Amino acid sequence: MTKTRSSSASQYKSFGLVLQAMVVLARKGDTCSSCEMAELLSSEATLLRKTMAKLTRAQILVTKEGRDGGYALNCDPEKLTLADIYQALEAGEACSKAVNETMCGNALGEQMMDACGELFAEMDRSIVLVLEKYTLAEMVRKAGC
Repeated sequence: MTKTRSSSASQYKSFGLVLQAMVVLARKGDTCSSCEMAELLSSEATLLRKTMAKLTRAQILVTKEGRDGGYALNCDPEKLTLADIYQALEAGEACSKAVNETMCGNALGEQMMDACGELFAEMDRSIVLVLEKYTLAEMVRKAGC
């Protein structure tokens, strides 16, 4: 059970890391390797590659192989919302999942999950609604990059 809690919390950490990486890519406007981004973000390249793969599958990023390879944006930063990024990372399901994991595994816990199900779903929806208000380009400007 502890491992699952960690994975839910790591979804939010991944979002923060990827958001920073996306700002780097938008600012650079060209291909950037995972090693270069990891160094800028004081992170591990393998962790970054793992999370960026989800954005590649969602066609938010494209990858280029080879010596000059790396990641590049496949979307206009002015149109790419933070909700798009968040949902591509599948972080949205982690909010209610993380709360559900705190419920005890007995009858009371099941009753609480039933009682709170709509509340947790509303929490998930509200996060996405807030993130839809912001684009990657806005984050670049706010970060002063």
